[in-house]
Amino acid sequence: MKKVFMALIAVAAISLMGCKADNIHEQPKPTPIKPSKPADVTWTDDQWKTIQSLRKVDDMGYLYEMNCLFDYKTEEVLAANTDNLVDLIDSIKSVILKESKTDFVDILADNLNAIYSHCGGCTCFSMAGTNGGNILGRNYDFPPSDDHTLIVHTPQVKDASGKITRYATVGTCDLGILTQFMNEEHGYQTTRMQELALYAPYFILDGMNDQGLMSGLMVLEYDGTYQKTGKAKLTNAMITRVILDNCATVNEAIDMLKQFDIISVFQTTLITSFTTPWIDMHFAFADKNGDRAIVEWTQNTMRVMRGTDLKTQCRKQTNPKSPEIKPQTRDDYVIATNYYLSPDAMKFPTGKTLGDEMGFWRHDTVDSLLNLTTSLTSQKAMDICYAAHIMKNDPDCWAKLKEAMKERPLLDVDNKQDWPWITIWSSVYDNKNMSVLFCSREEFNRRYEFGLQYK
Repeated sequence: MKKVFMALIAVAAISLMGCKADNIHEQPKPTPIKPSKPADVTWTDDQWKTIQSLRKVDDMGYLYEMNCLFDYKTEEVLAANTDNLVDLIDSIKSVILKESKTDFVDILADNLNAIYSHCGGCTCFSMAGTNGGNILGRNYDFPPSDDHTLIVHTPQVKDASGKITRYATVGTCDLGILTQFMNEEHGYQTTRMQELALYAPYFILDGMNDQGLMSGLMVLEYDGTYQKTGKAKLTNAMITRVILDNCATVNEAIDMLKQFDIISVFQTTLITSFTTPWIDMHFAFADKNGDRAIVEWTQNTMRVMRGTDLKTQCRKQTNPKSPEIKPQTRDDYVIATNYYLSPDAMKFPTGKTLGDEMGFWRHDTVDSLLNLTTSLTSQKAMDICYAAHIMKNDPDCWAKLKEAMKERPLLDVDNKQDWPWITIWSSVYDNKNMSVLFCSREEFNRRYEFGLQYK
């Protein structure tokens, strides 16, 4: 009864806000940036063509699009076997910007404490589409700033024999994570912002490839290391890039992840004056075959949970002050927010007390709405993103946030105008139509459509 009531409330909210497809504003035409190439840079021709492809999509200047035409050499970056954010960025620089004019490592190192003081959220779900295939919807919640969200397209690559060596992809990057909100009044007109855009393909937070595999990540608060078994290291920041480039199905993604030790790129060992554990991630995957899974790491082991597991299994509550942790209602979809779903999470030997995570309300809101339908359209999935958007609507996180702010001073959380999070973007991937529906900064009446390819 409680879930039905929540679903009715959410549906009413969607209707009152006028977020149905017939109320969507006309999508403006993208505006080319037309950058001027500085005389002293050492970019390759393909890197310069990539920068020239930058264009502004929205009227506000927050949403941009780019066609990645240079070889970002993921294999060389992985060969560096890095286990933290500073070394990862340094290894990327050594591969693509050997004589860079901007040292992002120095910028990052100067602001690590500030980066770790920002908590994020996210909501992700996947269900069958009405036209076949799968739909994956996702909200990206993070502290607002003037940084730029970048839609990144990468083309398919073949070797001399015609064999595909890298799938085409479309994905989304928040460049502010790398530079601690290094705002630029003139956007991508400056050299350092243009160079920063060349890092974007490595840090994709959700996306889809031309085989129909889709991926989204959600943050978790816990100690920084997922798994240490002596294998090659793969940082969680690079997982989406590596998987979408190389895998066609959920099973292939799982098999590839088994080849690596998964390391959190945000490790507390990077900083000395800030000791709160921060952050891990878990991932949602879905493919054209109707397979969907949530993947997370506990007890030095990868855990894979599909709909049947998420309906019948759920870890027990450990914090009496938190709402009850409930499994999802049905097994023909998957949902993940910001708390561990695996029962093994009860056995963590170290780290933050379980139950302090956020996302219970958002999980139940999505579950209530998915339980009312048997298949999704992109527009309906975006309506569900609207119903679960922005964490200041989440009653579960209010008291926890106020407590957390004692260690992570941000803004006045009693004043909702100063609330430190917004939904930076909402993205819905449709692997039948190979399309992306996108909303920026909670403007749910303005929905942008992208294809797999840059056009």
